[in-house]
Amino acid sequence: MATKRLSRNDWINAATKVLATSGIDMVRVDNLAKKLKITRGSFYYHFDSRKELLQAILDTWRLKATEAVIDSLKQKSQDSKEQLMELMSLPLKGDKAQEAASIEISLRAWGRRDEIARAAVNEVDSYRIGFIEGLFIDLGHTSSQANDLAHLVYSFLIATSLVDPFSSEEVRKERAQRIAHFLADNCPLSDCKFRNL
Repeated sequence: MATKRLSRNDWINAATKVLATSGIDMVRVDNLAKKLKITRGSFYYHFDSRKELLQAILDTWRLKATEAVIDSLKQKSQDSKEQLMELMSLPLKGDKAQEAASIEISLRAWGRRDEIARAAVNEVDSYRIGFIEGLFIDLGHTSSQANDLAHLVYSFLIATSLVDPFSSEEVRKERAQRIAHFLADNCPLSDCKFRNL
């Protein structure tokens, strides 16, 4: 029987799944090779060290869970409110959303112990908050309001997988949409660009 050939991405994806389910301490070459039913040689064909794999996990997460998500939102709509509505429903979209939430939680736990992971998490947080802040500025909020609202929305997005996890997806989605409408539509009259006076 031919030995299967794994790609670099196969190793990164397997490592990310282990991180999400068991924590960073279990992301070890031997453990991954056993799970993938392959020799360690395949790993060293793609990576020089475990450290390089860990950096690849962070880089891939940054790309998939941040840049790709924002690009997708922009492609779906140019309207800032529609982007906000879509963004706030993302954590509620089935199994992929649950998997993404598990990865986020595990990355943040890792970041509490590791300087490189912490730097990656901080960078991603700043990038995401900056994007959300831009949406609120487009909707007519002042810079300071937009920054506060961006932090509020971002905190909601991060906490959604932890708070009230047993409510139905429909109930949680409706709540997220009401919050998005409220935050997008409520700003002082003097500051709103698009309100009919």
